Amino acid sequence: MSGDFELLVDRQALCGASPLWMSALNCVHWVDLLRRELHTYHRDSGVDEVRVLPGVVTALGATRHGQLIAAAGHGFARVHLGRAALEPVVQVRNGDRMNVGACDPAGRFVASTLTHARELRASALYVLEGARARLLVDGVTGAGGLAWSPDGSRMYLVDMRTIWVYDYDVERARAVSGRQWVVCAESEGSPEGIAVDAEGCVWVAMHWTGRIHRYAPSGDLETVLWAPTRRITSVTFGGSRLEEMYVTSACFGYDEDALLADPYAGALLRFRPGTVGVPMAPWQGI
Repeated sequence: MSGDFELLVDRQALCGASPLWMSALNCVHWVDLLRRELHTYHRDSGVDEVRVLPGVVTALGATRHGQLIAAAGHGFARVHLGRAALEPVVQVRNGDRMNVGACDPAGRFVASTLTHARELRASALYVLEGARARLLVDGVTGAGGLAWSPDGSRMYLVDMRTIWVYDYDVERARAVSGRQWVVCAESEGSPEGIAVDAEGCVWVAMHWTGRIHRYAPSGDLETVLWAPTRRITSVTFGGSRLEEMYVTSACFGYDEDALLADPYAGALLRFRPGTVGVPMAPWQGI
């Protein structure tokens, strides 16, 4: 393995996703959505705590009280860590299940839906407002990542091989004027989870190639790094100064020979990207 990457959890997660840094607890939450597992990697001890949830959780957000809000099943739910329980908040209409999600700079939790067949423009983004889910963006096909610029004026959405950018009104949680920002070539991999650094650059996990791209706000590709597995799925900033990057990965579809050829598939990894992240606002809901 490259000396730039550390192996933190050698788990062979079927589909690791949604890494979420919790600064007050000095830990990273992440999920294996195909096994319905919620993982908590404790940075001080190196222990990865595993809880099996009663339903599928696909995306996580932190609350003001150190708990979790989630995209789960067909809607939004609170996660009760102590008893590994899900408390439904509200369901949504579009799609077959929930998918990616994150808190916007004002602390609103936004999440997408997904159709199993990746039906063209059949899914959507919703913003959770109290106990109501409001449609934010319609006509989504297969969202893979969601993030905002440091000042909140831009929302980035990965949809299939395209990264879209929207003008975002933080005060009212409105996304308008969606336009193609970056179109990724098939040879580069499949863009999925994303994170934005303090300079406004967008980091993208490229599934199936192990590439990690850093794009300037202009959309120009500035940096390409190579993870020790082809199957990376998402990235997030963490550490005391948000100077680290945590990387989830997957191994679904692999047989024994494929796992031998790609032994870090499904692991949780960490590296230092040379830049720092932006603190994530916690969910401001009830």
